[in-house]
Amino acid sequence: MASGDLPICRHCNKLARPNILMFGDWAFIDERTRNQQTQLNEWVRSMISSNNRIAIIEIGAGKDIPTVRRFSEDIASQYEASLIRINPRDFDGPDGIISLPLGGQEALTKIFSL
Repeated sequence: MASGDLPICRHCNKLARPNILMFGDWAFIDERTRNQQTQLNEWVRSMISSNNRIAIIEIGAGKDIPTVRRFSEDIASQYEASLIRINPRDFDGPDGIISLPLGGQEALTKIFSL
């Protein structure tokens, strides 16, 4: 149970909650999410128009709720981006991705030590 000074929502002055959409969450305010999605789309387009390559490092996205996996695979496919999937159990994916059956910290330590 959380205690102490807790953040207050600037929209309703009630206790703030994570900025994530939860199941059956009809009170979710999606303005921030939409703004972030717009910024991400603009960034991806700017990278592609500048002939930069995109590499996606996906850490811990499982199959039970595959939202992140689908997003990563869609971006990789649409923009010919490299996709590195790090997950000790659910590391498989479509042809062309780099699958690392490791935990996040272990995988990143190995990647950055190369």
